[in-house]
Parts: sequence; structure tokens; C-alpha cells
Amino acid sequence: MTSSTELTITCPDCVGLTFTLVQCTCVSGGDRLVVDFDLGDPDGKPYRDCLVCQGTGTVARACTRCEQRGRRRAQLVLTVANLDTGTVASRNVVPGSLEPVPAPDGGWRLVLTPVVRDLAAAVGAETITDIWDARRPLKEQFAPLPSWRPDLPAERRYAIEAEAITRQDFYPWRLYLGRVRAQQPFDPDRALGWLCAVADLLCLDLMVEARHEPWGDLSWDVRYEVAGGPVPANPSHRARDLPEAVATTTVQDALDGLGRRGLAASAYAIGPASPERQWPPVIDLDQVERRVHADARDALYAAGGAAGAQAIWRDGRWWHTRLRPGDTTEVLAERSTGQIVSRRVTSLARNWEPPASVRRGDPIPYTVCPDCDPDSRLRRCLCTLGGRPVDADCASCAGTGLAASTLPCPTCRDSHRIYSALTVTVTDLRSRVVHQLWRPQPGEPAELVATQPGGRPVYRLAERYRLDRWAAIFGVPSGELTEADGGHEVGQDLREGVVTASGPGADPVIEYVASAGRGQPGARFIVVAAPPEVPPLPVLIRLALGLRLAVVVTIEDHRLDADDPRKLHGQRWQVEIVPPEPSGPLPGQPDQRGTSEQPDRLDPPVCPTLAAAIGHCLRYLGNALVDAVPTEPDQPIEVPQLPVPVAVTDPTPLIERLGAHYPGRPVAIRFDAGGCHVRLGERDGVRPLARARTLAAAVTALGLTSS
Repeated sequence: MTSSTELTITCPDCVGLTFTLVQCTCVSGGDRLVVDFDLGDPDGKPYRDCLVCQGTGTVARACTRCEQRGRRRAQLVLTVANLDTGTVASRNVVPGSLEPVPAPDGGWRLVLTPVVRDLAAAVGAETITDIWDARRPLKEQFAPLPSWRPDLPAERRYAIEAEAITRQDFYPWRLYLGRVRAQQPFDPDRALGWLCAVADLLCLDLMVEARHEPWGDLSWDVRYEVAGGPVPANPSHRARDLPEAVATTTVQDALDGLGRRGLAASAYAIGPASPERQWPPVIDLDQVERRVHADARDALYAAGGAAGAQAIWRDGRWWHTRLRPGDTTEVLAERSTGQIVSRRVTSLARNWEPPASVRRGDPIPYTVCPDCDPDSRLRRCLCTLGGRPVDADCASCAGTGLAASTLPCPTCRDSHRIYSALTVTVTDLRSRVVHQLWRPQPGEPAELVATQPGGRPVYRLAERYRLDRWAAIFGVPSGELTEADGGHEVGQDLREGVVTASGPGADPVIEYVASAGRGQPGARFIVVAAPPEVPPLPVLIRLALGLRLAVVVTIEDHRLDADDPRKLHGQRWQVEIVPPEPSGPLPGQPDQRGTSEQPDRLDPPVCPTLAAAIGHCLRYLGNALVDAVPTEPDQPIEVPQLPVPVAVTDPTPLIERLGAHYPGRPVAIRFDAGGCHVRLGERDGVRPLARARTLAAAVTALGLTSS
């Protein structure tokens, strides 16, 4: 069972038809226009006026598992790559390659986990993580073999194994990253204590929440919130117990969604630091879980429905409260079938609010946003941007100046507030933090540095309003300042204290602070000044070459525009792991490849630093593996093996040299098994510059010094 023709079978989902017949969505709602989301229709009748199935109740859909080919590849590739040594080992899982073992339920199955562990031992990795779920321990992976028996003929056994392997092809190439050093055992008490320590550092509340789900289970969530906000309609995460919730929640996970959860929180300044306490605090996770579980059980008995409980870490101690059902809101949504779905959402409310934090300072006032309606999706129409009068012929607003939009309000980001001051927090999420209050006063000095083409003035504010000075203090590049909520790059204008005023008479400092405070929870803007924990570029290139893939590094140098605040400054980077190109000739040899293989354009890179670009690449490494799998099922997946690592020299200085030689234009350098290929992005397309065995040779061929 090794040839490519034997590795393909008829798609078991569509039986080779390339499409499947499925029940239409309208059947779940029944033959009615308005559907109750919670009840559905017990009779299961189709909607007679359905816009999808025309009342038949059945629709034909393209088979997504075989991508309308009718055949699937019966192959899995398991790969372990050691990031520290660069070695790679893989196992090809095809019918007949593994010995089935008895299953606990009495059947048979192909067990994959021992194969992964053997591969890890082969590359000398003590710790392995799944690229799709790095924070969870390696799960037991297996492929069930229904109706398989050892006494069946070999052809029948292989056919059953082929179908079982095919049903695992949602990730046909599974990569695990290994490290030489063994990972420290997980300590749930210490992990929860660290989350509490960061909450004290940032003056936030750490919420440990358990709520009863409609199906009866208790789900747990751990997250940060600004004090005074309501209980969110839905939890950020769902875990079966508190140890699992803590194990799968990093500090960044707990911060994600902070702005959305705190839109309605009251805004206060940060007061003086509290007396020194033990840091990080000692936490007994089991005790916290028991108390929250008991409160949630009592709340359920008292409410007779949706309920829960919370433990709130504030001011160095736990505060406990039950959750009770709050207001019920009916939400209407339109289905593609033409039906209207009605869903009743019941919010939760705390039975008791803990005392205000000892670090709560003076309240921060705000004005109501003039550009959106809090009770609808109406926003100030785009035809009025830049202070222009309402366009009477505008197709969006019909001359009213207001238009419906699904996007957040650009003025307030749906907080409906324009804050007059802003608390800016800069931290490394470890032990260092700075809280600064931006409270502008009328007439503060600001330097006029440019004018936009439309005539609006551009100002640079005083140093206290520039975040890049804190980057220097914390010892990170300015481009590595990120927003705590979501990890997005802090904009260049905020880093450099630049604002484009709405007009000649506007106060630039007031507009700058109001713009920076858009959508910030409780007028809190939290900035992380910490370098991303990523491997260096040579390690990433070595990993890609070991996997028989390629790396494309794109740089765009804007350092010559440093004096113009209206343009990008510094460097922009992009790093991608991509499938290899068909082998091409070296310089001096005829190139038989078609021009269709060359990209017709180069997208400008978006990451402010190389480290940020590498982090983005690793975050989506799984997607790169999916793209590397051949689309045709008759073509097998490569099985990479690399017992001896590839030696890679750091190409960063040469890449920066190329970027500086072509300022303002993207330069892409592709590293693969055949060497490197340098391309330049231009307005009318992409121009190949050089192809050589090494980047140093390519730079020399371009007449540039490689030093």
C-alpha cells in the first residue's frame, strides 16, 4: 500500500458524487416565519416559503471534505521538529503501516500517540507541543476501525483502515514542535497566583467565574475586568473545572476582550500604590474552586434557572458573590431561509458588589458621543467625514447624515463616551509598571509639523504624550509596544505623539486624548512593553527547510521618511512559511518555469519589527501546513526526514541592506532548498532581482556589499 493510486479512496462523505444532500436549516424552525431559537419545531416541517430549499426541506451542498473531487487521500503524516537542534522526523501513516490495537469498547483502532512520542525520542525532544493547541498536553489520538477484525482478508482490512485514516484528514499533516529541555510540571496554584499578581500590577479585577449552562454543566472562566463593569453576556472561555481554566488561560488570554467587557464600566484615575504585599501571592486554587462551586450551587437553587458565582481578586484578596438572572432581552436575526429567529438572552447580575478598590482615584468625566445612537446601529454617515456637509444625494444616508452600519462607531468605538482624560498604563506584564494620567488642559503647547493635503494641521505634542519614550525606558523597540487587549501594535501617531486636528481652531491635545481613549474600558489604555518570545530568524528558516518548505521574508524600509509625520517610519516586516516552488535553475542557466509561477504583486509588510513578524508566522504555522498539502488526492504528502540539521547563517543584516537599497518598496527574499530568490515589488508588478545559492551571493550579484 505505497503507490499514490492505492492511497486514494472514494470519498465516504459524498460517495464520490462531489455533493451531499443535507437537511435545510428551515426544518429546525418549522413552517413558520418567526422561529423560537430555544424551542425550534418538534414536527420538523420545512418552511414552505424557504428561500434556500423552496419548501422541500433538503438542499444539495458541495462536499467540502473532498473539495468536490469525489476522492480522498488515505494518508496522515506525523512530524516532530526539534526547535533546539533542527532535526526532523516523520512517520507516514497509510493503510497497513500501523498495527491496530484493541479499543476499550471492544473494537479496534489505530493509536497515533505512541508514534508521536517515538518521533520525539528520535529527535531528542523532551517536550512536544501541538501547533494547533500548544497550551494543552498531548491528547490521546486514535482512528477508530469499525468492523475491523484480524481474521478479515488483507484487502478488506486495508480498505477499513483507509476509510478510518481518511476520516482523520481534517489535519492530514500534523506537526509537533519539540524542545530539548523538559517542561516544568504545571502548578495550578502558582499559575493562578501569577494571574492575581498581574491583576494587582495593572489595577484590574481578576474574575474566577462559574456559570450554569443550559445543558446543565458548570463552565469556568478566568479573565480580567475593569472594576464596575457588568457581567458579560457570554464567558470568554469555557472549561470543565478551575484547574483546566487556569491551565488554558495565559495573561494575554485573560486580557483579550477587556475593552468589550468594560465599555460600560465607570472611569476613574489610578490612585497611589497600596502597601507592599507578597508578590506573587500564595493562592490555594482548590479552596477558591470549592467556594465558587458552593456559591454557584446555592445560586442555582435560589434562582431556579441560569445562575452562577464569582470570586473577584481585588486589592490583594478574594471577594465572593453569587450571580442571579438579570434582564431578559429578545434578539431578532434574519436567516438565509427568509425566517426571523427570535432568541431570548438573559443576562446575569451580581448579588453583591465588593468594596471599591483602595487605588480608585478621582472620576474621569466624559461627554456623550455625538456620532452614534446607543439604541440602534445608526452612525454618522461617511459622506460627512472631514467636516464636510451632508450629501443630499448620498445613497447610504439619503441626505440624513445618519446611516446604518455593522461596524463600531469610529468616534467612540461603541462606548458612547468621549473621555476628557485617560489613564495610560505601560507594563512588561512581569514586575514593572507605570501609570500616567493624560488630563489635557486648554492651551497646552503643541508644535505644528505638517499640513494634510486637505488643509488640516498636524501637530506633535509634548514628550509626556509620546509612548515611544517608555519603550526606551523598558528597553524594547518602539514598534514592539502593543495593546494589552488583543496584542495589536500601538499606532505610530500614539508612539510619537502626533495628531491631525479637525481644523485650524481645534485644540490638538484634547483631540489627541479623546482619540486615544476611544473604546478604552473605564478610560484605561494599557500598553505592553515586552519583546515577543519567538525564535530567531535562522531557527525559523532551519525549521522550514527541515520540513521541505520555504520561508519568504519581506522588508519595506521607510527610515528616509522619519522627518515626515504623515508617512510610515522605520521598517516593516513580514515572514511567511510557504510551499516550495518547483526547482529552478541557477544564474546562467535557462529557466524553464512558466511566468505564472511568479507572483504578480507583493503585498506591503505590516509588522513593525522582525520579532513581531516571526510571532505572526508561528501563530499561523498550521495554516501554512494546510497550504503545503497537495490539493490533488493522487499526489501524496511529503514525509520530511532531517537527521542532520541544516546550517543557517543569520540573514538579517543582508535583508536590512536590501531594504535600505530599495527604500519605500517591498523586497521579498525567498529561502528554500535551492538557495534564495530576491524579488522587488513595483507599481506594475514584481521584478526578479537575483537568484543564488546564498543571500550573500545574491547581494554581491546586485553590486551591493555583503558586509
